[in-house]
This record gives sequence, C-alpha cells and structure tokens, in this order.
Amino acid sequence: SKLGQLVQTLLQYAPSDSEVVDSVSSAFPPMPPSQIEANKQLLKSMFTHAYDSYFYNAFPASELKPLTCQPGVFDLVKVPALTLIDTLDTMVIMRNYTEFARSVERLRYLDNRMKHEYQSSLEKSEGSDRRRDGEQGGLFSLNVNVSLFETTIRVLGGLLSAHQMAGAFLANQVSKSDV
Repeated sequence: SKLGQLVQTLLQYAPSDSEVVDSVSSAFPPMPPSQIEANKQLLKSMFTHAYDSYFYNAFPASELKPLTCQPGVFDLVKVPALTLIDTLDTMVIMRNYTEFARSVERLRYLDNRMKHEYQSSLEKSEGSDRRRDGEQGGLFSLNVNVSLFETTIRVLGGLLSAHQMAGAFLANQVSKSDV
C-alpha cells in the first residue's frame, strides 16, 4: 500500500535518537555553570517580580493587567485568584515552600469567605431558594461559562500539580525547616 511505502521511506531517512542529540549538541555548545546559575537567578527574580506585583496590585482578581497594573478578569475562565492557582507548582519548583503554604492558606481563606458571602446572600434574598442541589458557594461554585481548555490547563492543571507537589511534604521529601 502507498501508506506503508511512505512509512518505510520516512523510517529509512529519519535520524536516530543519537543523531538528533549529536546535532543539537553540536549546534549549542555546553553552557558554563556560572551562566546556568545566573540564568536561574534571573528567572527567579523575574517570577518573584511578577508574583509580588500580582499580589500588590490585583489579588484576589484572576489576573494582573501588565500595562495598567490593574486587576483583571481572565474572560475565558472567570475564577478568582486564577493566577495564584496557576503558580502554586512554580513556587515549589523554585523551592519557595513558605510562599506555597501561604498561598494554599490564601485560597482556603478566599474559598471560605466566598462560601460565607454566598450563604449571607441566600439569607437576605426573599422568595424562592436560588441554590442548586448541593451547592454551598465558594471559589469553584461559580455559575459562569468558561473555556474548557483554559480551565483545564490553568485551574485543573494548577491544582493537580500543586497537589502532587504537596505530596512531597507529606512524604517528608521536603524538610520542615525549609518551610
């Protein structure tokens, strides 16, 4: 068949894994350790600047508008504190365990506050009960249209990776003195 011939031709001329590694290695010479360390520090300072700016100017909004330094709503997701959820795993990767723990508590506080506000609004409303079955309010109990893709990668992905990283705490892979 023509498809089989095409696959055979591609396999015949495709480079092996070692050839790919060799071509990449020759194109990019090894980076000196001092440059690697300088790059790590630059990335850490850039992340810290953006993260601190978000908290100073926008928290608990879902995002910080970079040009105006004003809080914004990420229209595709519309979840409060979206930036915080999305950066939880980065804090652990950068070994900022204290801020990771602090951020988890901020999310817990925000969720509890939203639940309280929801309950208060139900008590103040007259007439029929507007609550859906089992709804208690909170951070993830918003009745809004969202982008499935953006919500999956930013909210679900952020929470799952943060949960995976938090597992390192429970397994004593991170020293309590680092927190």
